[in-house]
Amino acid sequence: MLPTSDLLRNSMGLSVFRCLLAGLVMKNMIFYLPMADNLLGPQAIVDYDTYLGLMHAYGLEALLYPFHVPYAPQAFVLVTFVVAFLLFFGVFGRVTAFVLWLLLLLFKQRNGFILDGSDNVIEVTLPFLILADAYRYNTLSTGSRWQWPAPLSKAGQLVMRYASLALLIQICYVYFFTALAKLQGDLWLNGTATYYTMRVDEFRQTSWNIPLTENHYFVVLSTYFTILWELSFAFLIWFRPTKWPVIVGGVLLHLGIWYFMRIDNFSWIMIGSYAMFITNRNYVHALAYVRRFLPRRSRAPQPISELGQTVVVHSEQSISSQN
Repeated sequence: MLPTSDLLRNSMGLSVFRCLLAGLVMKNMIFYLPMADNLLGPQAIVDYDTYLGLMHAYGLEALLYPFHVPYAPQAFVLVTFVVAFLLFFGVFGRVTAFVLWLLLLLFKQRNGFILDGSDNVIEVTLPFLILADAYRYNTLSTGSRWQWPAPLSKAGQLVMRYASLALLIQICYVYFFTALAKLQGDLWLNGTATYYTMRVDEFRQTSWNIPLTENHYFVVLSTYFTILWELSFAFLIWFRPTKWPVIVGGVLLHLGIWYFMRIDNFSWIMIGSYAMFITNRNYVHALAYVRRFLPRRSRAPQPISELGQTVVVHSEQSISSQN
């Protein structure tokens, strides 16, 4: 059983989010590998000189990567995949997270046009995930977790708590200001945004898109529900009576976006971010509840001969210890 202080924290949820983030990066790198030259090479969508100019403008000359060299784009994608794989299992902990952040920063400078909303979420959360208490669970070995030096232990604990809080605030920030940006458009104000987004050829993924958007009530309710839910998330997620309804509403919202519009990365990274709002106590209770329905392993009885040998061995050990 976890100590009471650990039960009130969210280190399990942070580990879940870390694994999901790393998994999405691995998925993207697998997708990018066959197109590495077209996306990152010397003849990519973004001119190589533009990339050099951006790196100099931001003072990142020390991080320049030779994307123009043959097979360098493929090597970059493979290295990013390997680092994300290590982060998934918590190998080298914060060091791996920091290296992945640098790699994704380079990727953005080389070609930011192929990034989507999920990449923006990863960009604003990964710096805090580096410092947060996200490396206790799903690690290959306990030695892979970097520990704060003894003189800095208390300060390190404080940094991890504030980094965890900053992650939660970032998710609230994303939702709240996304809703405010939507309110600048007439389609969201007049309740017809769902109609147009679900009918765009690029996002019309199911045969249900057209029939659903022909229903006036579905269009209006889904449009206003999205706005109201995003505006209220930043306030209601912090209170126990309203936290779970908000999380359920968010899961249903993003599952709908994924199913009907196939916006997968953004949907999954946002659903995964809810794990950070769930305390360790909730995870422990959920696991205990699930185990009640799992078949219990009954220990096989030892043969009589083996029991006799065990008694003899223990007796001999006790005699020798007395002597």
